[in-house]
Amino acid sequence: MPPTAQRCTRSPARRPAVRRSRRVAVTLSALLSAGCAFGGASLDVTPRDGLGESPAASADGASSSALLPSDTPSASGATSTSTTPTSSTSQEASPSPSTVPGPVPGQPGWVAAENQRAGVSLPPASGGAWGVQGYLDAGSAALGDTVCVHLGLTAPGARTVRLNAYRIGWYRGSGARRVWTSAPVDVGRRAVPSGAPAPHLVVPRWPVSLTIPIDAQWPPGFYLLLPQDTHGSSAGPAVPLAVRDDDGHEPILFKASTLTWNAYNDWGGWSLYHGPSGSQAQQVADRARIVSMQRPLTGSGYDQMMSMDVPVVRRIERLAAARGIDAAYTTDTDVDAVPEQLQGHAEIVSGGHSEYWTTSMYDGLQAAADAGVNLVFLGANNLWWHARLEGGTLAAPAREVVYRTAAEDPLIATDPASATVLWQSAPLGRDPAAILGQSHAGIGVHGNLRLLDPPSWYTAGTGLAPDAVLTDAVGNEADGFNAAGHNPDHTQVLAAGLLTGSGNPVLVTTSYSVRPSGAAVYAAGTTDWACEPTGRCPGLTIPPATARAVATLTDNVLTALSTPRAGTTHPAADTTALTPAGLRPRLFPHAIGTYGG
Repeated sequence: MPPTAQRCTRSPARRPAVRRSRRVAVTLSALLSAGCAFGGASLDVTPRDGLGESPAASADGASSSALLPSDTPSASGATSTSTTPTSSTSQEASPSPSTVPGPVPGQPGWVAAENQRAGVSLPPASGGAWGVQGYLDAGSAALGDTVCVHLGLTAPGARTVRLNAYRIGWYRGSGARRVWTSAPVDVGRRAVPSGAPAPHLVVPRWPVSLTIPIDAQWPPGFYLLLPQDTHGSSAGPAVPLAVRDDDGHEPILFKASTLTWNAYNDWGGWSLYHGPSGSQAQQVADRARIVSMQRPLTGSGYDQMMSMDVPVVRRIERLAAARGIDAAYTTDTDVDAVPEQLQGHAEIVSGGHSEYWTTSMYDGLQAAADAGVNLVFLGANNLWWHARLEGGTLAAPAREVVYRTAAEDPLIATDPASATVLWQSAPLGRDPAAILGQSHAGIGVHGNLRLLDPPSWYTAGTGLAPDAVLTDAVGNEADGFNAAGHNPDHTQVLAAGLLTGSGNPVLVTTSYSVRPSGAAVYAAGTTDWACEPTGRCPGLTIPPATARAVATLTDNVLTALSTPRAGTTHPAADTTALTPAGLRPRLFPHAIGTYGG
């Protein structure tokens, strides 16, 4: 059928207090639906603003050399795909290749049962394999929704591909399970709009290539939608999708850092960090202030998704398979729309880099912690920039806005609380350390962590001595404890390292704090923590001993914090004073690292 006839439905995440059945949710989604020509999402009818922009339907692929990092050897081969073709340019997808009933989501132990199903490895991606690019109208969906997929080539030519949906998990070491495959899809060249006028907003408006009905064959989880050629090889970068269960109360809720990926996404030449040309200073000055939420994910944004979130998903799923701790999945934009969902689980887990937060997200996280929900940040540089979402709908926002300076933000005069600046800066004045127990310390870092007599529950099964050094455990970006900061009253530094550079030495720390509600908060302190259990992080091979230690430490944290108010049974020993000068005598010479900024 023609693109104008495509109908994409996406139900916004529901508030925990409203306990609707799945059948009712599907009906609501259908009632809210409208056409999605050129990428219009048809969901929550509440507009964000009066601009009337339709969520979009344009650039080279990502630089990741492997599609899916793995901490174990992968099984080989992919299952066969459907061969049913369709005749129109915009194509309805063929059904899933598997009709074998699986475990029932929501029942205790269902994630462990899901991971006992047969898995597959994903084909590696390299160089010229990045031809077909794609995006969705929204980054998540629930049972009963219909997802619109936009595919295109940014170079001359045409290709025929199938889109395969892989649920990321453990799957006995394979790393993924193919849940669904499309009929052959003809993909042609699509335009890459110019982002030349400030604020450099690049909005592709590609037609809908195919639609995907999210039915019972799609268990909740984190998915990669991968275009593959007729031989099964990657034909382009994967497109992420979180499938939610809004009725679930699994102990673990993983929040995909979609706003951070989008901030670093430079598709079309502009990201929230740089423009496409000139000196480094010129590129920074020419950065975008507003970026579209509906565009292909490429560059550093794609790399961060693959190295800082996907490995954490696999770690969580492996833990579920081994210990029966169930997990659910959501995204930044879902939390912005319904922050109350955070209070329906025992612990909220963020991956290696959750830098951008809206006010609704930040308030929701604070409320969850005050209600006894534990927080796990398996990275660094978290809760750093205030982002604003505009356009589209509550369920599918169109744009992410970050000006970085109050003077430049057009809302500063009329709505100062909406200013997109550092959270700790005026007029916001909210120190991330008040939640995390530490704050951003440096970028371009490389170093080690020395354990500082951590509790036995943290190191159980590692064989680590109380003063063991985790070699190369600090990489990319780092956080550090500051005794003079706005830390929770009960904050313990579990491990620390010293970083030297062009300025004064700085601390990098792993911290654990307990709030008055009994909620426990764990902050790993380095963005590479998320990928270290795989043995590989971007540009760095992790020593096997460190990879094993970080994997077990992570499992211990996720397990201990899978019960609400974990701080009541796992108290923190207060660290009242820790400075670079005071730490240096406690470090072995090789435990001192470096920072770049």
